[in-house]
Amino acid sequence: MRRRAAGHDHSTQHLTDVRTRRIFASSGNGYVAIGWDYPGRTLLEVRILRSVHGFAAEADGGAPEDGGGAAAGAGQTVVYHDVTGSFRDAGLRNGRPCYYTVFARHPGREWVRWGEYELRPGEPATFVAGRLPAAAGRLPAAAGRLFRRLLPAAALLLCLAALAAAPGSALAAAGEAEQALDAEAVTAATADPTVAAVLRGTTYQTSVAVWGGAQGAPAGATVTFTWPAASARAAAGVWPLLKTESGEAPAPPYASVEHRVRIDDLTALQVDVLLQDGRVLQVLPLHGETQFRLLEETWPPFSWFPWFTARPWLLLPVFLVVGAIVIARAWRRSRSWNRRLPSLTRHDRQFLGRLAFILFLLAGFAWQVYEAIYAARAPAVDPGGPNAGDLAALPLLLFPPAVFLAALAMELTPSGHRVAWGLVAFLAAAGSFYNLAAAVTGTTTNLNLLYYILLGVLCILAAPRAFSAGRMGWSRNSMPRYA
Repeated sequence: MRRRAAGHDHSTQHLTDVRTRRIFASSGNGYVAIGWDYPGRTLLEVRILRSVHGFAAEADGGAPEDGGGAAAGAGQTVVYHDVTGSFRDAGLRNGRPCYYTVFARHPGREWVRWGEYELRPGEPATFVAGRLPAAAGRLPAAAGRLFRRLLPAAALLLCLAALAAAPGSALAAAGEAEQALDAEAVTAATADPTVAAVLRGTTYQTSVAVWGGAQGAPAGATVTFTWPAASARAAAGVWPLLKTESGEAPAPPYASVEHRVRIDDLTALQVDVLLQDGRVLQVLPLHGETQFRLLEETWPPFSWFPWFTARPWLLLPVFLVVGAIVIARAWRRSRSWNRRLPSLTRHDRQFLGRLAFILFLLAGFAWQVYEAIYAARAPAVDPGGPNAGDLAALPLLLFPPAVFLAALAMELTPSGHRVAWGLVAFLAAAGSFYNLAAAVTGTTTNLNLLYYILLGVLCILAAPRAFSAGRMGWSRNSMPRYA
């Protein structure tokens, strides 16, 4: 049996040494690029932290898979966490120093610091740093044996030269592949009519982050467009939104919904693109050089009527005129001296009116509950804004359904409830005005439009009951009143 010489065990020659690497860093107009390679077949996780204050002390804390973007240390932000071989950070301010700290690890193990780089966008800088494969450290010993074993040493020298050139070639190829992928993502995003309408007439910068690519998860990219505050845009249209938790990368089956939005002071846009077929999955506004204002976010059926959602106050004069007529007529009838005796035709008409009112209360209550649940679970254009799922919004969500339940309970009980009906009419009118003000001065949504309309109708229907001498319909007073 042939014995293997000690010190020449090649069984692990293809395992990746996490401490052996080559890193290429450069900067240009508004961007910073970092690339790397290492020997071995095992893919390493690489994490890059950026700060304008200094380098990171450690890599843990606020990883993207944890739902955060801030890393350990003051002002540190995780700008990259993946296994690819390069990273491009665009949309940066020229001349402002950025401190990048690079870490790597075998998946699930401890992080190893790869390097620290101070780069200034707008100031050309290119350098290579890191530690080369261990074979490079044996060059002096190989040179010493060159005189004794000239021919093997020459072959070894050629191999080492090829090994030293390979990382540079791989890095250049990775850079070219990354640029081609970025260009493909930007082209697919700008070809979408919604995105093109927003970007038309602006001089923008782009940054691309790639996600997916594993089995069962097609590769995609998130393209971020930014432009100066002087070119802040106003945008309106139907935008697709992914049903993905805020801060998470898109994941199959890429289910989306369409919301109609109106936005002002917009200077940044995020577009998620599926690279497989160039399909735009999601369009989101971002806070760039200005803080955008979300004026409207509606979904069907209200998104089908943009003329109304842009001017919900158009319905207010109708409510005021109809309400004034109904209340005046009810008050005049309540003051009449000689009432007409009930007739069968009048009884049937009042019965149908009460039945229609009960059906309206039931349908209105069910619609309000449905819209509240949808709003709490649907994706939001501005995840940081007011949300129907917040605890602070719960009283506003429960108030209109509670008024409808109170009206339904009084309509189904035998008493007259004249004072209670007056209170319901007052609360419905106040709630309707409040939701109209919220839609006009803040963000117009399905919730405040729905509450505004239903509460206005409830006020018109409840006000006459506050003036009736008895029940309207099934149980009027048994004896008419005479002087």
